[in-house]
This record gives sequence, structure tokens and C-alpha cells, in this order.
Amino acid sequence: MNFKGINHLALVTGDMNGTIRFWRDLLGMRLISGVGEAGFRHYFFEIDGKKPA
Repeated sequence: MNFKGINHLALVTGDMNGTIRFWRDLLGMRLISGVGEAGFRHYFFEIDGKKPA
């Protein structure tokens, strides 16, 4: 098996705003998009700027 990276990671949190601040503001990942409504939200962060091969 040849490991080439991570496709995605899903995490559950009770504090979505705090989670966004952690990944975006502390770790510096770019917030790409968000979908959902109150009580059900998904956010997508870019880990790096590399394009998949």
C-alpha cells in the first residue's frame, strides 16, 4: 500500500465557532466553504495549496 495523504477528516463538535477559530485562526487553514443550517453545519478547510495528482 502506498499512502499518499488524507482525503478528508470529519469531526463532531459542540462549539462550531470555536472549531472554526482553531482550524482557521490558530492553525492557519483557509476556510473554503460551509454548508448547512442551525444545528447542522459542515465546513471545509484547505490543508495546503497542493493540487491532487
